[in-house]
Amino acid sequence: MLNPAFYAPIFERKSIRKFDETPLAPNQLALVKKEIEAVVPLLPEEQFRLELATSKEGWRIYGYCENTALSNVNLGYVLQQLDLSLHLQGFGRLWYGFGREPRDSNPQKGLSYAMCLKIGNTAEPLARELSEFDRRESIVTDETLAELLEPARLAPSAMNSQPWLFSTEGEVIHAWQKRIGLKKLFLGRMNQIDMGICLCHAVLALEHANQEFLIEHKAPAQGMEDHRYLLSLRYL
Repeated sequence: MLNPAFYAPIFERKSIRKFDETPLAPNQLALVKKEIEAVVPLLPEEQFRLELATSKEGWRIYGYCENTALSNVNLGYVLQQLDLSLHLQGFGRLWYGFGREPRDSNPQKGLSYAMCLKIGNTAEPLARELSEFDRRESIVTDETLAELLEPARLAPSAMNSQPWLFSTEGEVIHAWQKRIGLKKLFLGRMNQIDMGICLCHAVLALEHANQEFLIEHKAPAQGMEDHRYLLSLRYL
C-alpha cells in the first residue's frame, strides 16, 4: 500500500518553476533521502535506482531503469510518490524530462538515465486551486469509472500530453497508452514514465476507496484504436 497521506496533494500539487536560492539544509537532505528509501514499486520485478545529487541548478533526484515500457512505468510510479511526499514536506519539485544525468553517475549494468525531479525551497506557492488544472475532460471509456479515477485524470505529464486511457472489462480496469505520432516521437520514454505517474494516482484512488486489487498482464481480446495496452488492475 501507498501512504494514504499522498492522496490529498493530488488535488492541489503543481510544478514549481520559481525556486528560492537558499541551499537545502542538511536536515532537509536527510528528509529527502528518507522519502527516497520509502518508495514502493508498482512492479517489484522491475529494476530501478533513485539518486540524490547536485547539478548546476541545485539538487535533483535522478531516476534510472531499463529502457522498456514497464520499467519506465515503474520508475514514473515511484518518482510520483516523491513528488507527492515532498509536496507535503514543503519542497518545490519540477519534472525534468530533458535533464542530463550527473557526470559522475555510475548506474548498474542494464539501467540508464530516464528522468529526474528538481527539488528545492520554493519561491512561489506550493498549491493551486482545482480549477487551475489544465486537463482533458475524460480519460475513461466507461463513465462509471470517472469519479473513481478523477485523481488519475489530474496527473502531470510531459508537455501536458496526457497519454492515458482506462477501460473496463468486468472486474478489471485496463490501462492504455496513447500511441505517439511522428511529430512527438521524442515523448516516447517520457510518456511511458507519465503512465507510471498516472497509475500512482490511480492506485491511490483505489486504496482511498478501500478497493483491493492485483496487477495483471493480460491484454483484452479487443484492442483500443491508437492505444497500446500496458497492464490491468483486477478487483479482489
